[in-house]
Amino acid sequence: MKLVEALPDLVSDMESPLLQLGRGDLVQQLKEALLRRWTYDDFSDTTYLYLSAEPVERMQVERLSLYDEVGVNLDADEHGRLCGIEVLDGKRIATQLQQ
Repeated sequence: MKLVEALPDLVSDMESPLLQLGRGDLVQQLKEALLRRWTYDDFSDTTYLYLSAEPVERMQVERLSLYDEVGVNLDADEHGRLCGIEVLDGKRIATQLQQ
């Protein structure tokens, strides 16, 4: 399933801050990204959205923080491809994904 279909409000909320940071390339990727799987950590109340088939833990990633604007951190691989999104206050997103 596409990320934009699963979480349209989250994708929409990230567009403007990314454009302000000069990362319009990631905006287009958000619209095309496939949500491959997700995890929720109750202790830290974070949801991680995996957008790459390759394990993120093995990649060299660039972390882009949109914490102040949206409460998320985006991870891009060494080629600038979006590979994951960490959502802080993640229970809300996990609940949406479980439906």
